[in-house]
Amino acid sequence: MDLTALITFLTGLAAGGSILYIRQRKLRMEELKKAAAMTEAILADRKLSVSSPGDELLLARIENQLVRIQEMLDGRRKEAEESRDEIQKLISEIAHQMRTPLANIESYTCLLRDAVENTETKDEPGKISRERQQYISALEESEKKLHFLVDSFVKMARLEQHIIQIRKDEKDLLKTVQNTFGQIQNRAEEKEIRFQIRMPDQAVCAHDPNWLGEALFNILDNAVKYSAPGCSIEVRLQQNEMFTKFQVRDYGLGIEAGEENQIFRRFYRGSRVTVQEGFGIGLYLAREVIRLHGGFVTAKRMDPGLLIEVNLPI
Repeated sequence: MDLTALITFLTGLAAGGSILYIRQRKLRMEELKKAAAMTEAILADRKLSVSSPGDELLLARIENQLVRIQEMLDGRRKEAEESRDEIQKLISEIAHQMRTPLANIESYTCLLRDAVENTETKDEPGKISRERQQYISALEESEKKLHFLVDSFVKMARLEQHIIQIRKDEKDLLKTVQNTFGQIQNRAEEKEIRFQIRMPDQAVCAHDPNWLGEALFNILDNAVKYSAPGCSIEVRLQQNEMFTKFQVRDYGLGIEAGEENQIFRRFYRGSRVTVQEGFGIGLYLAREVIRLHGGFVTAKRMDPGLLIEVNLPI
């Protein structure tokens, strides 16, 4: 073979190899795009199906594996949903079953208090009565906590099982907010906490006054609970073209970085919480009620304290 023929042969071989490489690369890119599309379908919760059963190509194997992964994820998700539903039903059932004995405890506690208030010993008048008064007070306090916990469980179960229906019959938001301040006032006065309130002359927003009032109360109660005695809490209500904003800014305990979303989880309590009592339910219920109103609630770390903002659509 002369030099010219050799050059021609090598040139043709190189050209053929280049064409084959480009073609293979194009096929691989198409396979990768299809594989990416299938993973996006899984993330979007769209059902996959095997297009080429029995095919031994790489794409077909990836497709089969992705379908199996999706089936496994679907199975585990269904198991998780069933388990969650069972837990919710159990919580609801326990809460309902506890209401009757709690009512009995409340009745008998009242009878005991009446009896203790009229009891004195001959030798040391009033001494036994005072001791029993302390026991009865502790019993009453425990009964109140149990009542609160049971009621919260019932509300939580009703929210999660979509039993609660939000009826947006009220439009005067100022009336609902003022009623909420009336409910929280005694707790604030016990700690000598002052509210600095800024509200417009009127605020119109269709809402359920009972449920939204409870959500706002939980937010205010959270601010009072984690504020030091004598502190102030700033409350602001304002409206723009899209939202009604209800802001509560306290100067209390605050939260750590990264807990802004955690504090709205069920039973979650901030890492800074030490002696303050609570069950980690209030903000969770508030968020769920506000969500059912079509709104959302956010938390922002302040120095010091915390800013909670409720946004309700107009």
